[in-house]
Amino acid sequence: MLDATDLRLPAADYLLTPQARLRMDRASQALVTACVKRYGLEFTGSPPAPRSEPETVTEMRYGVANTEQARTTGYHFGPANRGYLPPTGTAEPAPNKDAGYQLVLNGNGSPGKNDGTATEYRGKPVGPGGCMAEMTKRLSGRSTFLGEAALVQQVDARSFDESLKAPAVQKVFQAWSSCMRDKGFTYATPLDAVNDPAFGKPEPAAGEQRTAQADVACKQQHNVVGVWFATEVDRQNALLAPHAAELRTVKIQMGEQDAVVTDVLRGAD
Repeated sequence: MLDATDLRLPAADYLLTPQARLRMDRASQALVTACVKRYGLEFTGSPPAPRSEPETVTEMRYGVANTEQARTTGYHFGPANRGYLPPTGTAEPAPNKDAGYQLVLNGNGSPGKNDGTATEYRGKPVGPGGCMAEMTKRLSGRSTFLGEAALVQQVDARSFDESLKAPAVQKVFQAWSSCMRDKGFTYATPLDAVNDPAFGKPEPAAGEQRTAQADVACKQQHNVVGVWFATEVDRQNALLAPHAAELRTVKIQMGEQDAVVTDVLRGAD
């Protein structure tokens, strides 16, 4: 298996794609912008833009598996990755710390927690949580989540952690480690390589591409990504199975949220 980008884990059916997340970000900002405008204020955030990030859940999930990435940017996400976008150089505007603006935006409780009380700004009522809470309520509808359900996020994280302990995965890790040692690199697992502090700088370090190329070659030789992915599929299926009814509801509610996003964006055009 040469790359992991197009592999699809079961939990991906309930996770937002980068495109869906961007649409939700745009709808969120449109609602907040309209809300603060009712109070005679102007929203000060930057317009949502596509992020430079993995295009799928599995791209780089198992470390570097892209031969061209290994050759050009080593362990760093870069132009060889499908979700990569070059830096724009655009600076974020300074946050508006005006007390009145913050009251309208977040209410008088803890930001993001909607634990405030009803209040007012210049004679106009401000609900608990302010415009952010109003936006969340509109987009989430009758759901208990916005965007991605906690259950799915937990399964996605837990399956990865549990896969590391699976005998089949540990076996291919040992084979990979031996292969790397033959090439002059000492790492117990692929995660040790990708997390090597020497490769933690903003730009690839000296020798990083050479290490990453050996990493990919050893992964291919011992089908590390194939075994690791298959193990995660099994774990996710097992973890999701007891929640079939809940997941059907999650899927329906994600569709409802997407319909609201579409409606908001249509009105914002």
